[in-house]
Amino acid sequence: MKKRELSADTDRNGTLSFVHTADLHLDSPFVGISGIDQGLGERLAKATFQAYEAIIELCMEEEVDFLLIAGDVYDSADKSLYAQVRFIEGLRKLETAGIQVFICHGNHDPLDGWSASLKWPANVHTMGGDKAEVVEFKKEGETAAFVVGMSYPTRHIMKNLVKDFPKKEDHWPFTIGLLHCSVGSYPEHDPYAPCTLQDLREPGYDYWALGHIHTPSVVCKEAPVVIYPGNPQGRHPGETGARGCCLVNVSSGGAISTKFIETDSVRWHIREVSIEGLEKEGELVENLQSQLDEIRENSGGRSAICRLVLSGRGPLHRTLREEGFLEDLLHTLREDEIRSRQFAWVERIENETLFPIERELLLKREDFVGDLVKIVEGLKTDEEALDEFHEVLAPLFKPGSGGKQICKIDDEEMKSLLQCAENILLDALLTEEDHEN
Repeated sequence: MKKRELSADTDRNGTLSFVHTADLHLDSPFVGISGIDQGLGERLAKATFQAYEAIIELCMEEEVDFLLIAGDVYDSADKSLYAQVRFIEGLRKLETAGIQVFICHGNHDPLDGWSASLKWPANVHTMGGDKAEVVEFKKEGETAAFVVGMSYPTRHIMKNLVKDFPKKEDHWPFTIGLLHCSVGSYPEHDPYAPCTLQDLREPGYDYWALGHIHTPSVVCKEAPVVIYPGNPQGRHPGETGARGCCLVNVSSGGAISTKFIETDSVRWHIREVSIEGLEKEGELVENLQSQLDEIRENSGGRSAICRLVLSGRGPLHRTLREEGFLEDLLHTLREDEIRSRQFAWVERIENETLFPIERELLLKREDFVGDLVKIVEGLKTDEEALDEFHEVLAPLFKPGSGGKQICKIDDEEMKSLLQCAENILLDALLTEEDHEN
């Protein structure tokens, strides 16, 4: 197979090192944020670019040999001119530092998408979409690694591309597979270029630099090392926690060490807060403000977007159900955050609280309410009944209905839904006197 050759321009000593990133989604909007200030919205719009800049700075600070980008540089095939220009600016910085870049494209930025006519720096190699390419990387005049990769020619790639990757030959040096794909099952992501861990083992590579799955994860720790670095910047409430890239060092003997490096400038949080033990509205406000202060203090200087979920049973449930109260509470918590350099913006407050009742006492009642609680309790432990619920709901998850937008429900979630249904019915059936007693 024909190999293309790229050489490092500088004489960096030591082990082979590189940064592995994916799913930059440059210019991607933050999803699900309502009532946000225009100035704060503009700051959020820059978050994906700030994460990309952090990756570029990391490469230069660590003086790595190359950067691997495993697909979805942009958020859509029709990427903006601004995103393309900013992306190339970062690559030019790496060119000046003598750092190579290897890119494969994924489902959000396939090769058949629109691209502006811009001059690309010479340090960049983009993998083609016809077949897997083997690119030789030289360091100090010696072959140090092979990078084998393939881009998506078009968006919807449902075949196993790993089957088309060549096997590592005996004389090959450290070999890296670069691909945007789905290893195993991830319900929150479409199964593009699906494959198994065994498929990745068969070519005999040393490291697989993957993209597509946004949650950072080590699929395999050895023989070969398989990693999803996740996206460098979370963009919605489903992408909570630290986001970043992977710094990899390879010793002269082939030992691999990896380190997750945080790159996000804004972090998503979902915080559950119980109202149990809280008697007054002021206590609730103080509790929520302390939660935000804690998030801010532990965010390492970055800003946060928070979803607060109120739970538990207590007398404040009645107040929380009053019209306009949650809106006022949200406004109170948001006040002054738009002017804060390190903001902790409350995206939403969800009320899942309940009246203070003793369910065990309800189970003993010999009336309609008691029967209702007994029925729900029985359904949650009846496997046959749970199977029937799954069967009834099955049409919702077909591709033509909503299968691409919603995840299938497992038994634990089904039990949780049954409990939610019971709570709704009890709130409607029980009088205030029942709750107080």
